[in-house]
Amino acid sequence: MVDVKCLSDYELHKHLMKLGFTPGPILPSTRKTYEKKLVQLLASPPWKPPVMKRPTRPHGSEDSDDSEDPAIKIILKGNIKFSKNKGKEGKKCNN
Repeated sequence: MVDVKCLSDYELHKHLMKLGFTPGPILPSTRKTYEKKLVQLLASPPWKPPVMKRPTRPHGSEDSDDSEDPAIKIILKGNIKFSKNKGKEGKKCNN
């Protein structure tokens, strides 16, 4: 294990970046915080979320738009009025 107290500011910064943490400036007032963070990261590296595969559509799909992300598609049903007043919720109209 690395002796974090013996690292230069540059080395401390480099080790933190290598483990996926972006530190601010390493100053005498912040150094102990970044040393603790490096020890934490060395003990248990940060968790990386799994890469999600995009669902595939059959070729020739009529409603397919290659630029559209199917996970973000929103469909509004009915008539919706949006209030111009800030902080007020829109109301659903039954026309």
